[in-house]
Amino acid sequence: MKWFPFAILAVIGIVCQTTLVPLIRLDWFESGRIGPDWMFILAVYYALWGPWPDAAMAAWILGFVLDLFTLQTGGRVGLHAFCYGAAAWGIIRVRHVVIRSHPIAQFLIALVFATGIEVATLLYRCWSVPGPGPYVAWHAGLLSAVYTSICTPPLLWILTRLTWLTGLRPESRPIRHRRT
Repeated sequence: MKWFPFAILAVIGIVCQTTLVPLIRLDWFESGRIGPDWMFILAVYYALWGPWPDAAMAAWILGFVLDLFTLQTGGRVGLHAFCYGAAAWGIIRVRHVVIRSHPIAQFLIALVFATGIEVATLLYRCWSVPGPGPYVAWHAGLLSAVYTSICTPPLLWILTRLTWLTGLRPESRPIRHRRT
């Protein structure tokens, strides 16, 4: 894995997460404003196609960078880093049994792991800072995870076109069976 292009993509990801994502957030009744987590989508990209230790470290670093940028809004250092690292470990464990380049597989992988991350971080914030109850946090986390998973296939499609930059080799054609 090439670390310099990863650093460039991480900077682009955090800039997009802090500038573009607030513009596309949606108001959703009592849940407040929900939005996608583009840093997690970048972590999914590296977890789907990166080698084992490098992909987990990349996901942890992306979560740590996001933690640093959420300190002003009540975030804690290490929360996203731990969740992204755990999600990367889980994705790496299941990536061998799915067709990684298929949009439905990407959607489902992002949905499962983003739900865990969003609910964990929102419940932590709910319990550490007085505010809305756990039901609202669960609802907002689930809706944010759905929004993130909807954004995942198009953004992963863009990232797979950047293989010359990332050095990762996404599978591009289906597996062919040998004739016997």
